Amino acid sequence: MDSPTSVLLGGVWGSGPRDVFAVGSGGALLHYDGISWLTLNSTTNSTLNAVWGQGRISFVVGQDAAIYRHIGPPPAR
Repeated sequence: MDSPTSVLLGGVWGSGPRDVFAVGSGGALLHYDGISWLTLNSTTNSTLNAVWGQGRISFVVGQDAAIYRHIGPPPAR
């Protein structure tokens, strides 16, 4: 599958086929919604190594042991 970035991606996690995150060098943070990849603003240029989560909450571990938390929007009604 093609991605919208040419940087090295090192971590992937998803809660399902329409909710997948990928992280990598230069602060790359991508989200797949089941149709296409969207580049998100990670607010850092540091390498992001891993991503995981549960439900609406995901965590990203980056360079120098930095940990970032993301809370997604509530499910549509």
